[in-house]
Amino acid sequence: MRKKLISKTYLKDVNKYELNIYFDKEDYFLSVKKFIDVEKPFILESGLCLIDNGYYIVEVIPKKENYAMRVYFNEKKKRIEYYFDISLENGLDEESNIPYYNDLYLDITINREGEIKVLDEDELLDALNKKEITKEEFNLANKTKELLLDSIKNESNKYMKLDLEKYLD
Repeated sequence: MRKKLISKTYLKDVNKYELNIYFDKEDYFLSVKKFIDVEKPFILESGLCLIDNGYYIVEVIPKKENYAMRVYFNEKKKRIEYYFDISLENGLDEESNIPYYNDLYLDITINREGEIKVLDEDELLDALNKKEITKEEFNLANKTKELLLDSIKNESNKYMKLDLEKYLD
């Protein structure tokens, strides 16, 4: 399991960025990263660029859910991908006062066309077999995956409905 501070994630090949964190939300933390100087754009095998100059990542860390949501925006402030990390817990790091999530390996993505993919099920099983996670944590990850998929498919996920664009400068 990996503890991920939102101030330190998804910065490979990024030389300069702005980070704003909003602590005032009742049931979630929100952060916005704006990429100013990217050495090398991050492009998926499909050809979709997720990180480049002028792009944004908005991360929503629910306080009482077992996942974190990341939304990628292009330089025109258009949503280009959703990425959900299934987590054991989310919270505020006592030492740094930065929101974090404990990543449970399993991920879900939704591309611009609405295609939903579950990723890293093999990593989750591998972590269980190596005793890096317990059977209970394995079951929690799979249960959360199913609940999250349901909320995505029936369009009831409240975090996906947030007006995130208003946080982009």
